[in-house]
Amino acid sequence: MVTTPRPLIDSAVRSVCGRDVERLVPLAGGGMNETYRAELTGDLTVVVRIARQDASWFVDEAQLMAQAREAGVPTAEVLGLEHLDHEGELLSFSVQRFLPGRSLDELVGVLPATELERLVLDAGEILARVHSVTPYAGRGIRHELRLPDEDAVAKISRIVAETLDPAAAAVVERGADFLRREVTTRPAPPLSLAQGDFLPKNLLVHDGTVVGVIDWEFAGPASPAFDLARWEVSAGAPLHDRSDLLRRGYARVADPESAAAGFTPAFAIDWTLEMLAWKNPASPAQFARCVDVIARCTNS
Repeated sequence: MVTTPRPLIDSAVRSVCGRDVERLVPLAGGGMNETYRAELTGDLTVVVRIARQDASWFVDEAQLMAQAREAGVPTAEVLGLEHLDHEGELLSFSVQRFLPGRSLDELVGVLPATELERLVLDAGEILARVHSVTPYAGRGIRHELRLPDEDAVAKISRIVAETLDPAAAAVVERGADFLRREVTTRPAPPLSLAQGDFLPKNLLVHDGTVVGVIDWEFAGPASPAFDLARWEVSAGAPLHDRSDLLRRGYARVADPESAAAGFTPAFAIDWTLEMLAWKNPASPAQFARCVDVIARCTNS
């Protein structure tokens, strides 16, 4: 369903591309934004992303994507940005060149295991190239470890105890203690460019190759451990348990252990605590996954 009035989309695309939209198809995903495939006159296909924010959106994303592309990361070319006021609301449009393919998570269970493993290895190499970039100063979202809030942890523990069992709640509390020690006793890690949502759902595969990393909305300066931890927690079965493959591919370009500087467990726990605190509760399976990750991160 098209939420933004079609004339506004047509106007933004025409301003960027100088062509008319012949066909507009809503795309699944896109995070917090509307996302469409637009087929234009002259046999050109683009992706249109639309955000509703108080300030102009997609500006940092476009610059960071360009930086990553220069480092050899396959990303879509951003053809242009438009910002329009509609009935007192600011709409930001990012018009990007269309990349063919299916997301890697769609191919789980479809591709042979050996092919899937090869693609994850390639993804690891791509991630290392992302982390080789020093982002422009002041651009993107900065991702840092956060000191756990005691009241929030107590609430999460009660919910986990009710959803799973008291033993699982004890694991959550142990994870919060671990994160507090990391935040208060270790110096902040060195920063590079983090993609911010480097997961199978955002890796496009075409003809057996990872042809695009999409959805850079949360990109910005962070420890490389941030992206590595997100994969371990949220890549989805069975890939979240194959971080070894991602790291082996990473090692083609850089040493993943040196890049992460030992911060992956802390970032993984930080992310699981955020997930467990979401207003829309996670499923019991997601709760169990979070607890499992915390248990592995704190068993030393």
